[in-house]
Amino acid sequence: MPPRSRPVCQVCRKDESKYSCSSCRANYCSVACYKEHKVSPPTDAVEDPKPLRPLTSLNWPYVPEESAYPDPLKRDDPKPLQLPQYEAIATSAHIRDVLASNPRLSDLLTNIDRLRGPEREEALQRALGVESRQLKNDLTRPQELDEDTRALRMLAEAVEGAVRGGKEGALGLDWDD
Repeated sequence: MPPRSRPVCQVCRKDESKYSCSSCRANYCSVACYKEHKVSPPTDAVEDPKPLRPLTSLNWPYVPEESAYPDPLKRDDPKPLQLPQYEAIATSAHIRDVLASNPRLSDLLTNIDRLRGPEREEALQRALGVESRQLKNDLTRPQELDEDTRALRMLAEAVEGAVRGGKEGALGLDWDD
């Protein structure tokens, strides 16, 4: 097995790091870099503004066990999410980044969640920019997406990535724009 290379110093960005800061885990290579790090921490260090709650504190939806003998008539139906997929969504740093990058996204999702039935489906399609009437009428004309639509699509892609668990070969979202 080849020796593993060490990460690059986050302060000077030249030498391999030999040490890591005990408070923020930033990598540094020398005493000089350590002193500089203590004066001005690196900007690429991710700081989470509020601590994450333990997964046990979340109110998980009921997830039935998958049947050992699946119904062949339902093989093409969408599959419900399983507990590991919910956990992947709850612990995804990419999803947190997308939610933090657009503060209006939380309000948009809350408003859509308040709706029920066909109204919810229509509101979600409008928010994602895939309204069925619009698709029929404007297939040839490209659309300019607003900021909320782009943010909601980024969130949908982040959730899909968390659910797929890194299996990039699986079918994904196709926004056609």
